[in-house]
Amino acid sequence: MRIRAGGRFNLTEPALKVAEYVALAEEKGLNGISWLSDSQLIWRDVYASLVLALQKTQNIHLGPGVTNPVTRDPTVTAGAIATVEELAPGRVVLGMGVGDSAVHTIHRSPATLQKLKESVQIIRNLLNGKEVQVDSGNIRLTWTKTRIPIYIASTGPKSLKLAAQIGDGVIVNVGSHPGFIEWALEQLAEGAKETGRSIHELDIWVRLTCYPNEDADKARSIVRGAAATKANGLARYAKDESFRKHMSKELIEDIEALSKQYDYYEHQGMKARHISLVTDRILDNMVVAGTPSYCISRLEEIMNTSGVNQFSFAIQEHPDTFSFIKTLTDQVVSPLI
Repeated sequence: MRIRAGGRFNLTEPALKVAEYVALAEEKGLNGISWLSDSQLIWRDVYASLVLALQKTQNIHLGPGVTNPVTRDPTVTAGAIATVEELAPGRVVLGMGVGDSAVHTIHRSPATLQKLKESVQIIRNLLNGKEVQVDSGNIRLTWTKTRIPIYIASTGPKSLKLAAQIGDGVIVNVGSHPGFIEWALEQLAEGAKETGRSIHELDIWVRLTCYPNEDADKARSIVRGAAATKANGLARYAKDESFRKHMSKELIEDIEALSKQYDYYEHQGMKARHISLVTDRILDNMVVAGTPSYCISRLEEIMNTSGVNQFSFAIQEHPDTFSFIKTLTDQVVSPLI
């Protein structure tokens, strides 16, 4: 099985610099979807950054990865994504979720799944030129009619089932353990079946942090912040019995201890204080980091076990992002294409 790879970029640096990273990723073969993160207090604005990235690239698809209906009203999202799509017709997608760091940093709660479902329906209908009924009356988007694929980022069992029911695609965000990914696919298949769909109708991408370096200890050190973020995201689902069977008692304890100290203002940061709580068990199950040959073997294991071959690789805070992109593509992605 051959790999298809895309990227996910946190906007920790000026938007023009991130656009250069995206352009290099496309040039080096990350020709799947590239996602730009949306978290208004800790990163740059996603829509301004998307414009610059689209101007710097030729063929890849780009979108917010992901936005949410708490910090951005669905009507605002519809207008914003439609405007961006005018710049590169056919190359723009929309990623939606319930909200993570964008929501927690303003001390609000993530959207309910019902709110997410309603928001996706409103956005899709507005983009399709339909009139939409809301509490205050009927609304419509007056200046465009377009079709933009909507992807749902999901971790928990209920959100995965919903994603299979309402999404054109899914961003699976459960870490790097093949068992976790298999579990996520089971939830997607069950959700799709409930509405007469098939899992094969979904464009499924696994969000993954993969850091290759000939110095394996250095690689594992660099991704501790990413591993902490993934573990924190899984903490709320560690009580789900269908998920717990893939986790050791020790791993559950590690994740719960870390989540109690997690600081969203240091979300995914390499120097976040909470990374001191990242254990080897968390690293092994949340990310892929080590020598290039080790990273290849881990990705092959995931593909052979789950059948998934589309990966959205995190291009986040690194000591030298340009070099990281080149190493990832040359030493890990290219051998698997």
